[in-house]
Amino acid sequence: MQNSRVIGGEFDVDLQGLQYTQSNNGSLEGVYKYSSGRSALYYILLDVQKRYGITAVYLPDYLCSSIVTAVEKSQMKVVFYNLNDQLEIDVEKLPLKDNEKAAVLLINYFGLKNLQPQVEFIRSISKEIIVIEDDVQAFYEFRKPELIADYKFTSLRKTFACPDGGLVKTANDLPLVSEANKFHQYKLAGSILKSLRKPEYYDDDVYLHLFEKGENHIDDEIERGMSQISQEAITKTDFERIAYIRLRNIRQILNGLKTLGIRTILPVSEDKIPLFVPIWLEDRNKVRRQMFQQQIFCPVHWPLEGMDVQKGVEMAEHEMSIIIDQRYTNKDMCFILTTLEKALK
Repeated sequence: MQNSRVIGGEFDVDLQGLQYTQSNNGSLEGVYKYSSGRSALYYILLDVQKRYGITAVYLPDYLCSSIVTAVEKSQMKVVFYNLNDQLEIDVEKLPLKDNEKAAVLLINYFGLKNLQPQVEFIRSISKEIIVIEDDVQAFYEFRKPELIADYKFTSLRKTFACPDGGLVKTANDLPLVSEANKFHQYKLAGSILKSLRKPEYYDDDVYLHLFEKGENHIDDEIERGMSQISQEAITKTDFERIAYIRLRNIRQILNGLKTLGIRTILPVSEDKIPLFVPIWLEDRNKVRRQMFQQQIFCPVHWPLEGMDVQKGVEMAEHEMSIIIDQRYTNKDMCFILTTLEKALK
């Protein structure tokens, strides 16, 4: 069984769909728009400092390095806290003091967590705490109208065919940024070339170079806003259809994983629409290499990139994310499972 196309990597953009689909989902109402997820967090942290006089932010010890970048650019102090095996606050090791004035970042890992108990626990320690909910992996949780944290934010690039975009929800007034970032142009150009790709046209390196060039400029443009094309793309996105496809793919993957005796890192409940299905593998790198050979590019959450974070070190060795997004069919899910089974032998 040979794979006929690449599974994974950045989204390609459907230009025809953008041209003809109507804007109607109201996804940008009541949100603040920035260039990326880290840009969204940066503006949240600036507001936290100015509004509440807070200078320190507690981060979990399993995270993407871009979060640390955003905190450093906002010039706030980083304090790490430990997570347990359920990727929740390790209550006995939390260094937060009674009535301490600080910000705490909670990550909705893979879009599979219910963060409310953790929010309530933190607030029981200190009423001076400001809670920030990271929904970068949890767009469908971000969409829900409830605001249990003081701020919540998400990113669009990993979930949809948008070259850029970070969104924030909060009851506070945040800055409106009208000047769009420039990096989205490289991301967009790469996405268009990827969508047109046939082997006889050009090598993968051509569009991958554009993706990389865009990626290299994201941190430099942390103060910029969201592009017009991403604003158009997200308002024309059919969230319900995408959720249906993702849920269909998730069910198929979970049944296959059960047969193979592979455990998911977190339980996948029916009311969640995760970004990926995260699995635990003893020899993750060997399995991942063999899947690469079949053009299945499963990401890892997250490479350490110089960070010394306890839970992050453990996960960086064993976590692999199974792709279940809206680009893929039942046949693709079968191919992922078949390849995974062979790679485990």
